[in-house]
Amino acid sequence: MLTLSEFLTQIPKAELHYHLLGGVRMSTMLDLAKKYGVPLTEKEAKSYYRAYAHENEVMKGGIAALHFLYPLLREAVDYQRVAHEVLEDAKNTGIRYVEFFWNPNDTNLSYQAVTDALAKTFEQAEQEWNISAFLIPSINREKTPEEAVKMVQWMIDYPHERVLGIGIDYREDHAPIENFWKAYRLAEQHGLRLTGHCSEFGLHWRNVETGLDLLNLERIDHGYTVIENPELTARCARLGIPFTVVPSNTFFMKKWPNHQDWQKNHPIRQMAKAGMKIIPATDDWHMHDTNGVKCYEVMIEDFGFDLDGVRQCILNGIDAAWQPESLKQEWRYHWMKEFDDLRAQLVEEPKIAPELYTQYGPKTF
Repeated sequence: MLTLSEFLTQIPKAELHYHLLGGVRMSTMLDLAKKYGVPLTEKEAKSYYRAYAHENEVMKGGIAALHFLYPLLREAVDYQRVAHEVLEDAKNTGIRYVEFFWNPNDTNLSYQAVTDALAKTFEQAEQEWNISAFLIPSINREKTPEEAVKMVQWMIDYPHERVLGIGIDYREDHAPIENFWKAYRLAEQHGLRLTGHCSEFGLHWRNVETGLDLLNLERIDHGYTVIENPELTARCARLGIPFTVVPSNTFFMKKWPNHQDWQKNHPIRQMAKAGMKIIPATDDWHMHDTNGVKCYEVMIEDFGFDLDGVRQCILNGIDAAWQPESLKQEWRYHWMKEFDDLRAQLVEEPKIAPELYTQYGPKTF
């Protein structure tokens, strides 16, 4: 018989929103700093990781960690170490498929060198652990639109089977997605898949609308303020636009420090109630102190999902993965059979508190 935690660990899952360097272990950060003679105390390293955050100390968080880590990774083997450890952590929580964001414009190495290094590690992990990993080069929107076009041109000049499409991340406040239309148009013209971080830090819902209508995004990362526009929300639900949502997103934890307020008001709950196609994701694994199990525990314990809802989220992840339909059909059959077999071994199904339960099941997605 299985506990709920054991069940959530073993069920197969797809992870579609994971920043590669957001999964760097703190011990690895310290090792790399030592390797290159970069001053970094353990206390300073801890400031990037929420697991070590204290009320009287500032937590720098994921974006600050990316700013620190990209200059720190100076050789291909550094990327390979990180990728190997990240995939090891992922497979230990039942993740079978990952699409990683990384930022080519931020690295000290060439696009080709990093792509080749990561691809080699992915191939080894697939043979060793039966976990598949792919890349989504992502625009750093804190840089210029011209830099974004340059990144896409690198992708065009060096196509690779492990590279699926493009994304965009970093702080959105002064860099709405329409600024980068040329990069997206160029990527689309060359058959690359399209996703983008939109409306993340409480920013306006029009960023989602612009991403869909101007840039032809297939998937939205975050997108939480979409619920402030009922018409747009209904449209996204009707069309089945996939949204990768992050239960550990720090913005809402700061907005609603009272846990009950956070549970009640979190937009992920509202998005599910509206029938949107959502896929739980970890974002910055170690920086956010989450993983592939904790992510789904929050969906159940805080957002009121039952196991039918969890099952549907996993199906949503398969649907939204950028892989051939024939492969996804295999996953639907085998993963869901595995899910159902493991579910039958549960000691008991989770009891959802009445104030949380909203009957998230297959028909509501």
